[in-house]
Amino acid sequence: MKLKTARIFFSLVIISSLIPALALAADQASGSKGSAGIGLRGWGPRVGISSNPDQVFGGVQFDLGEFADNVRFQPSAEIGFGDHVTTLQANFMVAYYFPVQAEVTPYAGGQISAAFYDFDSNCNGFNFGRSCSGSDTKIGPAAVGGIEMKLTGGTRFLAEIQLGFNDVPDAKLVAGWQF
Repeated sequence: MKLKTARIFFSLVIISSLIPALALAADQASGSKGSAGIGLRGWGPRVGISSNPDQVFGGVQFDLGEFADNVRFQPSAEIGFGDHVTTLQANFMVAYYFPVQAEVTPYAGGQISAAFYDFDSNCNGFNFGRSCSGSDTKIGPAAVGGIEMKLTGGTRFLAEIQLGFNDVPDAKLVAGWQF
């Protein structure tokens, strides 16, 4: 059963990592200049901390553009360490970017996360009501809010908070950059 769960999770990660390449190909084929629609608009690293499990994590995020006015699709993938568990997580975030005329843009949205947990022999209470050895996969929603700041050279910095439900991390503080 663990092998099947791991295969499903890694299939989701592979599919989510192919989305930016497919979006870039579609963007180039349509001749879009990057101002609207789905297409690779940027990517970059993300780091942060989470609660339940209490971890530090790092990963990569993609800006795949707007599919409606001010509504952006931004998937990401992360790996987290700590609290006697290693976490691999794929996130599919959609957020509304408030149309303000400033260098800092607030946003709010939600995401669906698929988390693969690989437990050590002792997980200090983070066990979903079961044994702590082995692995488990959980899928759940999270509410997302943050700010994005435009930096020189076209890069962007973001600071974000996430509140998770259904056995994905309860809370996350995230910092990220997009190029």
